Amino acid sequence: MTSIQSCGRIGVLANPCAGAGPDVLRDVLAQLFRGMGNVDLVLNDETFEASAASACDLDCTKVHGPAGDARRLTEALLAADVDMIVGVGGDGTLGEIAGALVANRSTARLLGIGIGSSNVGPLIGTSFVGLEQFLGSTWTEVAVHALDVRVDEEKVGIAFHDATPANTYFGTRDGRRVDLDAGAALHNVDRTCAPASVCTVETWMAKDGRRVLSRDEMAGGQIIASPLNDVSECRGKAVAGFLCWGPYVGCRGVVAVASSVMIRTRLSQEDLRAAEPLRMFHLGLAPGDVVEMGGLPSRAVVVVDGTPRVTLTPDRTLSVRVVGSAVVSLRRADAGLGLGTKEEGCNTAAS
Repeated sequence: MTSIQSCGRIGVLANPCAGAGPDVLRDVLAQLFRGMGNVDLVLNDETFEASAASACDLDCTKVHGPAGDARRLTEALLAADVDMIVGVGGDGTLGEIAGALVANRSTARLLGIGIGSSNVGPLIGTSFVGLEQFLGSTWTEVAVHALDVRVDEEKVGIAFHDATPANTYFGTRDGRRVDLDAGAALHNVDRTCAPASVCTVETWMAKDGRRVLSRDEMAGGQIIASPLNDVSECRGKAVAGFLCWGPYVGCRGVVAVASSVMIRTRLSQEDLRAAEPLRMFHLGLAPGDVVEMGGLPSRAVVVVDGTPRVTLTPDRTLSVRVVGSAVVSLRRADAGLGLGTKEEGCNTAAS
């Protein structure tokens, strides 16, 4: 693949509420549409991206999808037989789009343009800052692993970056990254909140039915589950702990338990000193493995790729398992190993 013109029919979906804001998004879309030339473009009507395309006098096919619902907007584009979807937003937006691709068993490729609060997930192909250079570069296709996230065996999401039981999630307000109340967000209330542990002496964890970690190792800490995609920086480095083994033993995901709450927008040297010695326990997730956790209090919310999903109670069980090679993401061909090739990062025999 050498240019965006060779990608076939292309759908575009954008989130005007993403961190950088609607003014930046408008400029990004204008730059994207200029770089597309005369591609076969499909957009959902009455959306921000449709308005931007009209402002650029761009010819396109318009379909109707439900406003504000990234998953169903994606499904509307897939129903129009697109070969690729360009998602413009943050990790949460890209996760919603990719989740729809997985749910619909679509082979459409995904190009993620990051304008969100974090933009650290494996679905972000380029930042909006480097978009022009990216559009003019040679691309490659990369298979991206994910985690299937369930509560009491009911699917609540698919995580391409991480899934965690937590009381907060990241957001951008007035141009600042802030910690937001995850429980309040489920009731459409937007407010800041201090990150705190949701692990108590009643919290438990099991891998493939076997209980692991004692309550003393769990209480006061934080649980983070993540697929293993970009492992090149950890390979062979013992300081990375379990992650230095993961690429060699077929692990496609990891569940980590930190002795202190580490997911927060502000972390100072004083915070780190107060948490030291920081302990980290890792559980590897190979295809077929299931890690379950329970005994989490009602202030715990399942946050998937930065989006609050569902409130937990002590009697509910949160579980994660690997979805190997869940979607195909586009990257610059000269960007280095990154997410891995079939030979190293996406061992199809293990997936």
